[in-house]
Amino acid sequence: MKKEDIVNKLSLSLLDKKQAAQAFEKVFEIIKEGLERDGKVIISNFGVFTKVRTKPVTRHNPKTLEKVDVPSKIKVRFKSSPAILQK
Repeated sequence: MKKEDIVNKLSLSLLDKKQAAQAFEKVFEIIKEGLERDGKVIISNFGVFTKVRTKPVTRHNPKTLEKVDVPSKIKVRFKSSPAILQK
């Protein structure tokens, strides 16, 4: 399912297509703000988004076999609720 599919479904049941697209964007903006502020967003019966910092690692360039240091970075993890998997 793509973003466009979700917007189309929203527009059928709640709003027109433009308002549905704005609502969709606003939801993800709110999730992003919550992650920046708290590092965690919990949506009941759906799942939890958490901000995680990876460790710096050393990898190898497969072409030159040179060692490359990869710095730590922040990633977003999602763990689904057991309720979402119940069908």
